Amino acid sequence: MTSRPREIELSVERPLGPEGPVGGVARLTVRFELGADGQRPTPAELAQALDGLKADLDALVGVPLAGAGIPRADRELGELVETYRPRQRELIDLLRDEGELTPHEYARLVDYLGTRPAEPTAPPAPSPERFVNRPIAAAPIGVERPVEGVRPVGDLLREYQITSLRQAGAVRARRQISFAEYMALKRHFEELEQRGAATAGKPSG
Repeated sequence: MTSRPREIELSVERPLGPEGPVGGVARLTVRFELGADGQRPTPAELAQALDGLKADLDALVGVPLAGAGIPRADRELGELVETYRPRQRELIDLLRDEGELTPHEYARLVDYLGTRPAEPTAPPAPSPERFVNRPIAAAPIGVERPVEGVRPVGDLLREYQITSLRQAGAVRARRQISFAEYMALKRHFEELEQRGAATAGKPSG
């Protein structure tokens, strides 16, 4: 008699960034237990779980290297400075993680940033009001926040216009929120999903 599988496993993995061990990968897995009658999760449920895993990977190791594996000539420092006008190390790191810079271009910009004269005065910290009703991409890249001082979920939703777990992962990948804040957002969307499922399961009338 052939045994039937009792669960389905869905995994997503992604290579670690340049600062991680060579050949290292991060892998996240979710498991679905099958019903007594062998009922399997629907394609929509699998797709939703996959989106959640991808968002978690964005938060943990950053967005995928979009330009990896596409060979091209390294640009000169003058062209790089004119194109990106780097002022923060975080911007250079993000450009590298998104595949915009080759390893040599990244090193050139890091060296350039280290030899630039210091700014006469530090720019004022942006107030929360500047982010209201602005898309995620328009918000500046910030330094990662410490675990303490986690902002309320409602403030995060309004400030970054977050409407889904995937958007929360994108904001986290830009280091605009701390990992603790991302996890709070994740719990928020999971609770919304559970309440929606409970409401859908109630008989009408």
